[in-house]
Amino acid sequence: TVDEQRKFIKSLENHRHKALIILVFGTGLRIGEVLGLKWDDINFADSTLTVRRTFKRVHLVNNEDSDKKTEILELEPKTNSSKRTVPIPTNVLEELQLHKKRQAIEKLKAGEVYIDNNLVFPNEIGEPTDTRNLTRSYERALKRAEIEYKNFHTIRHTFATRLFENEVPLKTVQVLMGHSNIKTTADIYTHVMPDEKTKAIEKLNSLFYK
Repeated sequence: TVDEQRKFIKSLENHRHKALIILVFGTGLRIGEVLGLKWDDINFADSTLTVRRTFKRVHLVNNEDSDKKTEILELEPKTNSSKRTVPIPTNVLEELQLHKKRQAIEKLKAGEVYIDNNLVFPNEIGEPTDTRNLTRSYERALKRAEIEYKNFHTIRHTFATRLFENEVPLKTVQVLMGHSNIKTTADIYTHVMPDEKTKAIEKLNSLFYK
């Protein structure tokens, strides 16, 4: 809900992942997309970001001992539609600028062990952030804020829901979410989409004078 969103954001003060979570609230990125962002993908002048890659933990099979191992890989975005440029709300952009300054300090503290991959949201030593660690951190943050558990993907859904509540057209939401098919967007969010038929008919009211 709107109240939960405001309460949660307020509770994130001084949280290491504050900028990341706020960015997803403001852009609707998937978890792999936000973790795959590099600073070159952020255009501060135009207030936009471009999705060019995604990070995903995948199972690798070791032929020698057949043990399953996992590794974080950089992959192409989910679909061609997922490769997109998304506007960043002004307040979110300001939070990103603060995050960049905090990251510079973190990098100095880490010293020689820091691996500079130019990632916007790496772990403490510059490596890709593990989605499992992020989701655990997010769950703890929800608990501290005294908000009922909702999975991380709910933040993406919240972004779309806020758009529909503010009467943003379905096609625009589809593009911002990176859905390849407008039917996907409509099927997921039918329950929060305004009743366009009712609104259209109400606009005819002025024709009927009493």
